[in-house]
Amino acid sequence: MQATDTPPPRSRPWLYRLVLPVVILAIAVAGFVVLKASQPEAPAASPQERAWQVESMTIEPQELHASLTLHGEVTNPDSLTVNAPLSARVERVPVEDGQSVQSGDLLVALDERDFLPNLTRARANLADLEAQIAQARQTQRADRDALTLERRLVANAQTALNRAQDLNARNLASQSDVDNARDALTQARLALNNRQERLATFEARLEALEARADAARADVQAAERDRDRALATAPADGLVGNVAVTRGAQVSANATLLVFHPWSGFELRALIPNREVAPLLAALKDDRPPRARILSAARSQELELVRIAGEASGQGATGIFRFESPTAQLRLGEILKVALQMPTVDEAIAIPYSALYGNDHVYRIRGERLERVAVERLGEYKRDGRSMLLIRSDALAAGDRIATTQLPNAVDGLRVNSAANSGEAQQ
Repeated sequence: MQATDTPPPRSRPWLYRLVLPVVILAIAVAGFVVLKASQPEAPAASPQERAWQVESMTIEPQELHASLTLHGEVTNPDSLTVNAPLSARVERVPVEDGQSVQSGDLLVALDERDFLPNLTRARANLADLEAQIAQARQTQRADRDALTLERRLVANAQTALNRAQDLNARNLASQSDVDNARDALTQARLALNNRQERLATFEARLEALEARADAARADVQAAERDRDRALATAPADGLVGNVAVTRGAQVSANATLLVFHPWSGFELRALIPNREVAPLLAALKDDRPPRARILSAARSQELELVRIAGEASGQGATGIFRFESPTAQLRLGEILKVALQMPTVDEAIAIPYSALYGNDHVYRIRGERLERVAVERLGEYKRDGRSMLLIRSDALAAGDRIATTQLPNAVDGLRVNSAANSGEAQQ
């Protein structure tokens, strides 16, 4: 029997290439699972609360006074406008705008030749009337003396008429003699009546002349006043304002020549908030006028609150301050920044501005926690040249500690780690 040859089996390399990656991936996954199962467990984390670092100060309420910063305008209600009394020519202007002058200094001079004719005319009219009054009085005295004589003349004329009538009745005198005697009597009576009338109307005529003389005296006084005003002098120490004329200028009556500001009239008008008006009015009523000072390194002027204007607005009322020692630096319309010393307040607390949150509360430190406390803001306070804030609160007591560091996340109950700030603490 003849043997049959069997062919060898065929190799399959594509199968190996497919199975090998799967085997490798399975081995890797199994290794990862074994490693994860054998790793140690991490301990559970316990959260801890953060403590914020702040500075603090110990407070001690005491009697203090706040300082209120105001902005006011310099005014002068006593300012004087010098006007020309009549139409005239300017002769001299020895001052300039902004010049300081003393009482009696010449400000402006008008030409007297424009005033003297009126004065001369007024004086002549007065002299004429005074002469007429003197003449009337002399005439009145003469009329009184003549009245007695004219009464005698009337009596004699009456006697002559009676005699002529008697002689005519006895045919010893003609009718013409009687008529002549009657005419003489009539003329004597007419003269007597005229004299009596002049004496009776003397007082009325004298009063009329005296009234005209009074008017003439007034004209003289007005002319003298205009002549005196032709030389305008400073009525007090002060500051020359706007000079509106120059030498040689022709000005009309009542034209403005210049403006004068007396030093004693300078004052400062500043708006005071409504909440501060009541204590200031009380201080003024008790004759304790609050004082103020200019906040400028170049000036050291002091002021005094003398009154508060009678009208107020929704923002406040106008306080009127008087300069104790006005200087040549003052100018009308100038805006000045002043610090007004408010009346003393009991139980007040001075704190740095950094201790105030919002506009009405601070944070007290109790243990390691913040506690919000509402406060009343009283104003600014100066200590050793440093600006601080003055507050008051019934909830704060001596010995309490408040935070003086501004925290953006400050709330009730926030945990803090405080350090005393000796520079801020009240002594």
